[in-house]
Amino acid sequence: MFRHLRTVAAILALIAAGGGLSWLLVASPWLRYESLVVEGAVHANAAELRHLADLSTGAPLVELDLDAAAVGVARHPWVKSVTASRQFPNGVLLTVVERAPVALLLTDALYLVDDTGVPFIRAKSGQLDLPVLTGLGGLAESQPELARRLVAEGLEWLRAAERDGGVPISEISELRFAAESGYTLFLRNGGELLLGFAEPERVARLPRLVAHGLDLSVPHRIDLVSTELAVVTPL
Repeated sequence: MFRHLRTVAAILALIAAGGGLSWLLVASPWLRYESLVVEGAVHANAAELRHLADLSTGAPLVELDLDAAAVGVARHPWVKSVTASRQFPNGVLLTVVERAPVALLLTDALYLVDDTGVPFIRAKSGQLDLPVLTGLGGLAESQPELARRLVAEGLEWLRAAERDGGVPISEISELRFAAESGYTLFLRNGGELLLGFAEPERVARLPRLVAHGLDLSVPHRIDLVSTELAVVTPL
C-alpha cells in the first residue's frame, strides 16, 4: 500500500514539476490503447471493424490517429458513417451508422441498395423481400453514371408510389426500366403500372382512380403514361 502511495506521489510530483503531464500521456505505462467498443453496428461484424480500424494495442491513447481509423472503418460496405472517440483511460469508441437497404438492384447479381441509391453489397438469401430494380444491368457497366441516376430515379418512383399513390412498398415486387418505354412497376399480386418517363408524381392519379371504384387488390394493367387519361385493363 505504501509503495502504491509513493508511486502516485511521484507521478503527481512530476506533473507539478512540469513535463509530467506529457510523460503521463505518452511515455507512461498507463493511458494506452487496449479495447475497442462498437456502437450502432448490426450487420457489420465487430471483428471486421476492429481490423479496418487498424489501431495498435499498447499505443499511447493520445497518439492514435482516429481520423485514419474512421476512414478505414468506413470502407466496410455496411457502414454509412462513423465517428471515433477516445474513452480514457484505455479505450476507443466507434459510433457507426449503417446503411438502410430499401431495394435490390439486379445486375450481375442482386445487390442491396441504400436510401441514397448506392448499391453496397450482394444480397443474401434472407434479404430478398425488397422491390427489385431491373433493366439496368448493361448500363451499370457501359454507362455507370447514367445507371446511378436511373437507380436514384427508381427509388423516387418507389417513394412516390407509397407516398402519393397509396401503394405500400411492401406490395411492390419489381420496378423495371426499359430504354424504349421507361419505367414499369409490378405489384406482388400481378398488377402492373406503366409509368413511362413521366415525373414520379404521376402516380398521384392512383388514389383518384381508387375513389372512382378501382380495386388495386385485383390485378390490372394501369397505363399512366398519358398526361390526359389513365387506361385500366383487367389482367
